[in-house]
Amino acid sequence: MKSKCDLLGFQIPFFIMAIFRKVHVTFWRDEFVEGLTPEQKFFYLYLLTNDRTTQCGIYEITIKQMCYDTGYNEDTIKKLILYFINTGKVIYSEHTKEMALKNWGKYNDSNSPKVRACIEKELLKVKDKVLIQYIYSMDTHTKEEEEQEKEEDKEQEQVNIDFEWFWNDYDKKIGVKEKLKKKWNKLTDLERQNAMNYIELYKLAVPDKQFRKNPETFLNNKSWNDELITRITTNTNKIAPKITDQQLHEAFVKRSSEWK
Repeated sequence: MKSKCDLLGFQIPFFIMAIFRKVHVTFWRDEFVEGLTPEQKFFYLYLLTNDRTTQCGIYEITIKQMCYDTGYNEDTIKKLILYFINTGKVIYSEHTKEMALKNWGKYNDSNSPKVRACIEKELLKVKDKVLIQYIYSMDTHTKEEEEQEKEEDKEQEQVNIDFEWFWNDYDKKIGVKEKLKKKWNKLTDLERQNAMNYIELYKLAVPDKQFRKNPETFLNNKSWNDELITRITTNTNKIAPKITDQQLHEAFVKRSSEWK
């Protein structure tokens, strides 16, 4: 005897339902992914394929569960989540313990009526409705709004990391912002990704921002390719600050406000 898989729409013998997640081969050639560290690549792939994922791209998962699945400690998980929130790839509701993946539909979208019905059913169960706005467009938009969204999508496709994330993360607001934004947008996706990865280490190496390069100099010289010179300290008890639940919540609020 055979049973029907409501989700995938094909016959599976012995009443076994096959649940799998697609990872397109272009995933590994995506400029954003190429710029990730091995740890970030593993965690991003985990978010896309773990057994809590749903067809709609929003699912409940606790930090404790993520620690158990990956073997990372809580602080590492929080740092990774915060990184992917800041790069606009995910949003995590600390209140409802729900994860939303921005690019889920890119690799898992389907015109199948059964799949669409499954997605609609799952969306009704989402507790934090802001997450739905984060992933899906509303069907009530006018044609003008739809055209505007298409134009915005084209711009977003060209810039993988918004200038505002660089401006805020670099934390030295000196120079003509619009001019700097044009320089930032002219970089390749990989260059922007490498710059964001470098900034966190640069800030640790040069904690006093008055001694950091001005943003224009940083961009003109592509300083993320420079070697970092760090001071050696004899204080072995110094521990890097941990990511708190409040920081995760603030990142969620900041990102979700853009979708209200």
